[in-house]
Amino acid sequence: MRLIYTFLLALSLSFGAYAATAPDAKQITQELEQAKAAKPAQPETVEVLQSALNALEERKSSLERARQYQDVIDNFPKLFQSLRAQLNNLSEEPRQVPTGLTADALNQEILQVSSQLLESSRQAQQEQDRAREIADSLNQLPQQQTDARRQLNEVERRIGTQTGNNALAQAQNLALQAESARLKALVDELDLAQLSANNRQELSRARSELAQKQSEQLDAYLQALRNLQNSQRQREAEKALESTELLAENSENLPPDITAQFKVNRELSQALNQQAQRMDLVASQQRQATNQTLQVRQALNTLREQSQWLGSSNLLGEALRAQVARLPERPRPQQLDTEMAQLRVQRLRFEDLLSKQPQLRQIRQADGEPLTSEQNKILQAQLRTQNELLNSLLRGGDTLMLELTKLKVANGQLEDALKEINEATHRYLFWTSDVSPIGFSWPLEIVQDLRRLISLDTISELGQSQRDDAYQQRDPAAAVCRPAAGWL
Repeated sequence: MRLIYTFLLALSLSFGAYAATAPDAKQITQELEQAKAAKPAQPETVEVLQSALNALEERKSSLERARQYQDVIDNFPKLFQSLRAQLNNLSEEPRQVPTGLTADALNQEILQVSSQLLESSRQAQQEQDRAREIADSLNQLPQQQTDARRQLNEVERRIGTQTGNNALAQAQNLALQAESARLKALVDELDLAQLSANNRQELSRARSELAQKQSEQLDAYLQALRNLQNSQRQREAEKALESTELLAENSENLPPDITAQFKVNRELSQALNQQAQRMDLVASQQRQATNQTLQVRQALNTLREQSQWLGSSNLLGEALRAQVARLPERPRPQQLDTEMAQLRVQRLRFEDLLSKQPQLRQIRQADGEPLTSEQNKILQAQLRTQNELLNSLLRGGDTLMLELTKLKVANGQLEDALKEINEATHRYLFWTSDVSPIGFSWPLEIVQDLRRLISLDTISELGQSQRDDAYQQRDPAAAVCRPAAGWL
């Protein structure tokens, strides 16, 4: 019965919006042109007619939004079922990586899937923001409806008392009629917005859930592609290293410069493995930050939607506090900027090694004699392997730099979401969400915090800090020149 009543009310509002009489925009435009060309000038008439045209444009926008709200009400079951069907049709099986991909094709596939993942994540975030905007608008709709009806009554009263027969009076009458039509359309729009709010929220949640599920599948597929790419690079590097080392085992008295290249290549291979491991860790941290951000925003939307009922139920407030208390903690600050700077330094070193390869091709024996054909063959194989390793490290470094930037953005979004929910909980629940509520375990937590504060590690760190300060005061130059640990 309630659904039938809602449908009939929405239908009547829709007919009312379209049936509301409004002045003819073409007629007003013609009169506006005549007023502009009139001599002497008629600035007041021009201004009034222009305001009438503006009111008709706003009426058109209100009618369009009202039509969209009406479509949501009429087609909600079909739209919602379609979204649920798309969600149910998503395969639970991970997407299989195509076999036989070349290195270039694999890299192109990674770029394409990365772009799709960004778009899917953006859609999920956009739908969550839309649901939040709908929830916020519900708190403002009653006042907006009251203001619109009051203004409409005032305009209708003024139309009934309008007198005069000159050009300005006629223009003012047209402007009042246009304003009345605008306000009638606005009242109907606000009523339909209120009627369709729950449906629009449900559709936004379903779209967000669908986009999030698609993001998870794309992310898993992207991780599989990157794992394949890393394994291919590592296999190629190991194969090249083994072949050159096999050649070296069959040769004797290799020059020291050639022997040194074995060590360089082995270090570069280890660096490639470390780079792949770091890439996996960064991808995992990105997924964690993205999922936590979605979790926080969902809790924020729930809190805003339920805030209007907090005064009626203490249990609702306790349930919301419990939900907020389970949210992730603020992400710990990471030295991402420092790591990105180190990556730039490493890139310069790898580029320097590449630029030195022509000089390495001129290596001679210890006594200055040219290399034998066997020694030259080993050297050329080493340099080819080194060239492949360096190019792989450069490409991987660029990718890692991009992923670190994405991680930094994801952490920033999580920080912003946590700040928003902290402010919301303080506003609606009169409680700060990053402070644990006092319970029976509170005295024990205080004791544990005090033990951590006065732990031996903390005391030793303070002592070491004081010794370092004293050392710097005695010898500032030595403190500046103290060597720093670096990679490779």
